[in-house]
Amino acid sequence: MVKQASMLKATLPLFARFVVSNGLRTKHGVFEITLETIDQALPVVTRNKGLRIMENSTVLLSPDILQLSDPDTPTANLTFLLSQLPQYGQLYLRGMVLTQYNFTQQEVDNMSVAYRHLGGNSQIDWFTFMATDRTNRGFVVDGRVLNEPVSFTIQVDQLDKKAPRIIHLKYPSHVELLKNGCYGIYITSRVLKASDPDTEDNQIIFKILRGPQYGHLENTTTGEFIQETFSQKDLNRKLILYVINPLSEMNSDNLEFQVTDPTGNTAAPQTLELKWSHIQLLQTEYEVCETVNTLPLKITRTGHSMESAFVGVKVNQVSATIGKDFTVNPSKLIQFDPGMSTKMWNIAITYDGLEEEDEVFEVILNSPVNTVLGTKTKARVKILDSKGGRCHHSHSSGQNQYNSQGKGMWFPLSPSSSSPSIPDGIHLEGRHLSSSKSSKDRITPSSGDKLRDFDLTDIPRKRLQTIENGKTVHPSSVYRNGTDTIFRYHGMVALRVEDERSTINMEKPRVSVINQRPQKKSRKMEPLQADKMERMPYLHSPSQDQSPSFSKNCTLELKGLFHFEESLQKLYHCNGISWKPWSPKDKEVNERTCPTGWSHQNSHCYSLITEQEVTWNAAARACREQHQGNLASVFTKQHMQWLWDFSGRKSFWIGLNDQENAGHWEWDGGEPVTFTNWRRGAPSHLKKRKNCVLVKRRGKWQAKDCRKGKAHNYVCAKKL
Repeated sequence: MVKQASMLKATLPLFARFVVSNGLRTKHGVFEITLETIDQALPVVTRNKGLRIMENSTVLLSPDILQLSDPDTPTANLTFLLSQLPQYGQLYLRGMVLTQYNFTQQEVDNMSVAYRHLGGNSQIDWFTFMATDRTNRGFVVDGRVLNEPVSFTIQVDQLDKKAPRIIHLKYPSHVELLKNGCYGIYITSRVLKASDPDTEDNQIIFKILRGPQYGHLENTTTGEFIQETFSQKDLNRKLILYVINPLSEMNSDNLEFQVTDPTGNTAAPQTLELKWSHIQLLQTEYEVCETVNTLPLKITRTGHSMESAFVGVKVNQVSATIGKDFTVNPSKLIQFDPGMSTKMWNIAITYDGLEEEDEVFEVILNSPVNTVLGTKTKARVKILDSKGGRCHHSHSSGQNQYNSQGKGMWFPLSPSSSSPSIPDGIHLEGRHLSSSKSSKDRITPSSGDKLRDFDLTDIPRKRLQTIENGKTVHPSSVYRNGTDTIFRYHGMVALRVEDERSTINMEKPRVSVINQRPQKKSRKMEPLQADKMERMPYLHSPSQDQSPSFSKNCTLELKGLFHFEESLQKLYHCNGISWKPWSPKDKEVNERTCPTGWSHQNSHCYSLITEQEVTWNAAARACREQHQGNLASVFTKQHMQWLWDFSGRKSFWIGLNDQENAGHWEWDGGEPVTFTNWRRGAPSHLKKRKNCVLVKRRGKWQAKDCRKGKAHNYVCAKKL
């Protein structure tokens, strides 16, 4: 096949045959025309993209980055005439340093031309050239005819000598229930992130030096175990999952890793901590007398508790019937707020006065959110029938079932006890026997003993004595769990605690009235509504701080309860935070409690409003008009930490502002400013009447516009 360019360069003879005639004579002839092509097209620079290379490296100049084209000139004649050679490198032709100042397009097409960088700190190198077809003068660049040199630019990147830098390293703790029934924690770029300006995310590699001990890492896309490496891109795409070992009762794990880049730069080893919590029932079996009225189930959370967690509750009717034999709280979701390790779920037991068989139902924990269910997820509750007015617990082989199987047993006071008639109801929630007492003072059944109905002889040396008429008040029910004994009283009389051996001068304890009158045995008792039942006294969580003065510390679960400290011979009252000496004037304070859904702290009630994020002005107005309070004030560093945990560690408005006088800060509730927690010191550039405080990361404060800007959650407070 003859190329078009060769045809144009060749001489092309053309023949025309003709006939000449005068009518008498005819003569044939041939007319020959010869055409010769002339090179009139200029070479065109169709590609001049330049190079990007690493320092001290060598790269070929290919036709993809440098190319001349000319329709009437072969590539062997298309020539690059060099005007200036590179300053920080050299051009090579067929492996040798270029000595002449030119090379052809054919040599470029054959990959015979190369550039080599010789080092130095310069980030830019270049050479200049003109193009020619060895016939015409000039060449075309971007549609313009030029007779001056153009540049071929070479971008030189410095070698990456720095390792990737860790930006985020937090402990992941949000637990998710996976589709296969296992629990997992996603490790994403929000908790683990490395950055390197010279490296793409898919080339930032996390090398695992020591894997987790109580679970494993898994790629959510492939389902494969991750034992050696994963990339920053994997973290960005939420592909890394830590799967918790379901057989392990551990609440934390960790792995050691190192970050590297493609050039071999490696950062120092780091440790990633993973934390979670377990939620389970305190006991798996309960026996309760049908006359007890209330059975509280204690649900505990162990491990990481700085975030909110939820668990569902399901009730199975085995032989007992809901609404007939017992009533449960209508709420089937239990919420653990940040810092909370214990929750109570009350069950109202119905007394029908009929003799019948013992009845059984089950309580099951399910649907955990941001937590792991422990091993004790089901509790079996047996309602004992009060045959003949007395309840008898079941036992096997003479063994105490609490000691051997962890049962909790609730019994009312024996009806045989000579309890006087008490006209009106006083609800003395209960009294814990101090753990500091001797074994003689504590009611602890020994191994092999049968539990029996309690009467006053079960309460050694202590009794509640009425003031006016000298009658002894008996507890209506007694609960024992192996280490503590809890008494419940009903009645409305002035009481004092007395030692049977010596009289103790005590102030008159007055407690909240529930107006409960005794009912006849033959009359059917109305079932208590579980959502209206008052809390019963319980043991404290071992994870909570112990008070220096008492063996048991005061918690929200014990708020409103009394404790007689034998060593001090004083009666103390729990206000939800600590034990305080009780006096009659405390009655009014004790009766004031926080509204439903509000949390108590430092004599204030707090509510986190998250339904709708608003500006500071709208938040302050909502607190006043809708909640009859003010935006929260902060008094101490510990108080600020509590509020930060209470908010779920998300930004929220507090009441500090200077709207009345720029630079003069005051609380929305009018309290004096005694504590501040600015992020970088008090703000100096203030806008008149526009500065209000937003709590942000780690509980630090920032001044924001009160009327405009981004909306946030807020915390309302009201003083008790």
